Amino acid sequence: MTRNSLTLRLILTSSAWVLVTLLVTAVLLVALFRGHIEQRFEALLHDHLEELVAASELTPDGNFSMSWRPSDPRFNRPHSGWYWEILRSGVSLARSDSLWQESLRLAGSVDSESPWVQRLVGPEDELLQALLQQITFPDSGQPLLYVVAGPVTDIDDNVRAFTAQVAVTLTVFGCGLLLVVWFQVRFGLRPLRTIQLALSDIRQGKIGRLPENNPLEVEPVVHELNKLLDHNRTLLERARTQVGNLAHALKNPLTVIRNEAKSIDNEHGHVIRTQTAAMTNSVDLYLSQARIAGSAGLLSARADVKAITEDLCFSMERLYRERALHLQCSGLDGCWFRGEAQDLEEMLGNLLDNACKWARSRVRVRTELRDERLLIVVEDDGPGIPEQQRSEVLKRGLRLDEMVSGSGLGLNIVQDIAALYRGSLTLSLSHDGGLRVTLNLPAAN
Repeated sequence: MTRNSLTLRLILTSSAWVLVTLLVTAVLLVALFRGHIEQRFEALLHDHLEELVAASELTPDGNFSMSWRPSDPRFNRPHSGWYWEILRSGVSLARSDSLWQESLRLAGSVDSESPWVQRLVGPEDELLQALLQQITFPDSGQPLLYVVAGPVTDIDDNVRAFTAQVAVTLTVFGCGLLLVVWFQVRFGLRPLRTIQLALSDIRQGKIGRLPENNPLEVEPVVHELNKLLDHNRTLLERARTQVGNLAHALKNPLTVIRNEAKSIDNEHGHVIRTQTAAMTNSVDLYLSQARIAGSAGLLSARADVKAITEDLCFSMERLYRERALHLQCSGLDGCWFRGEAQDLEEMLGNLLDNACKWARSRVRVRTELRDERLLIVVEDDGPGIPEQQRSEVLKRGLRLDEMVSGSGLGLNIVQDIAALYRGSLTLSLSHDGGLRVTLNLPAAN
């Protein structure tokens, strides 16, 4: 998955949004839980304070006594962190057993009779949260100060345990969400993958148009692409038709001129016949190249190499049956040419015809797929071509042996057609001593 990937962008942005949302949710949950725990802690301290007030008694002469002591066992364990104390004018009248012989160290003076919360330092230097309230009893000149304190670590421990649970829960939930995001993105972008594969099939010639059954969001794109493909196909067909019409329009007058020139039995007639023959060859060549140029750029063009090769070999064996040539084919299965079948027929037909003309007894045709390229190798056991002359025979109209029939255009036409398909033609020495011709063309799957 590359950096410039739509899938990667969607997954990263969705994952970042999920992680930020879960992190904010975790912070809010912990903050709300801490507030709830602190309220409950303060409510517990308030309950203990009310119990102390209810247990307090003052005699008519102002002496303080308690009817009972708080029942919470934490107030009885020395230095448990839970303490209470009742003071008057700074003098301790009663304290919890957990304080032992010590007293709570209050900060500041008290001027209000409303309860308030204060942070204190306990006997073990632990941090305490205390609830204080000053109460004046009837017929009592001095108010009593009630103090109930508990350890802040109880709040922190509860918050810490809750935070761990929230972290585990949200982590599992986040992993599930990220997995869902991944599946959602992959599923949502699947139509684009389908279009990509369909375009690849069109390029390889397996189908002619994109499938129409697509989601609503991508259907307009598919519709426009199909219209473009149809338009491209229409233009090419129109061009082919015009090329054919031009060929007929030129060939008929040239044929008439050549026939009329036959009656001119002098040097002028010979010149006319020679030039009209050259014009006919040029028309055939360039009109063929124009047709092939359109075919080479045509999407969805695909040809079966095996069927074409076997048909051509069968035709060549019948054409040269008096010489008893043996044509051997191998490696044809699963080979497809990305182009027009008639172009492959023309290239391979020229190569086989040339090989059969020069072969002594055997012609071999072998195909191979290599890195999305199609290699067609045609070998014969004839005399071959010297290395210094191999580049010369590819020139248009050049023949090494005038005794052998032909126009000298075969290899040159094959080379021109292969070049239009961004291919190449290579001549080398065959294992049988003859000529080996290697045709490199684009392959279709």
